Amino acid sequence: MPCPRTALLSACLDPEWIGARRELMTAHVQRCPICAAELNVLRALSAELQALPSPALGQDFSRPYAAAPSARRRVWPSRAWQRWRTWMPLGVTAAASLMAGVGLADLSWTPVAPSRPVAVEMRLGLFSPVPPGGLCAAAELCGTPKEPS
Repeated sequence: MPCPRTALLSACLDPEWIGARRELMTAHVQRCPICAAELNVLRALSAELQALPSPALGQDFSRPYAAAPSARRRVWPSRAWQRWRTWMPLGVTAAASLMAGVGLADLSWTPVAPSRPVAVEMRLGLFSPVPPGGLCAAAELCGTPKEPS
């Protein structure tokens, strides 16, 4: 087995990592002095991190929730929040009238025959006898009417 990466070695420190892969890693670490040294470094680092003190918080956030639910002050909604009941019918009416107006406007338009798309004309322009920006030798060949002289 080739030497594993550091992530797999650090997974060996996890006591919940079980199975055939862990046994392969353990067998490899017992044979390979480089991986054994790396695993010892990771164990020392883990021990140092666990020895660090927990940081003290500047404020206790659990205090408001520690009181009994009946002792908590009930917050009543403001009157402004309850005004939606007054304005809702007006909003629904306005939305319905806008939708009806758009629908009627759509029905009142007469359909127009679709014109040839510009992209199609540009593609067909490649086959013209005159190159782009060139001068036409004979007006009949270019599809333009002859100017009276």
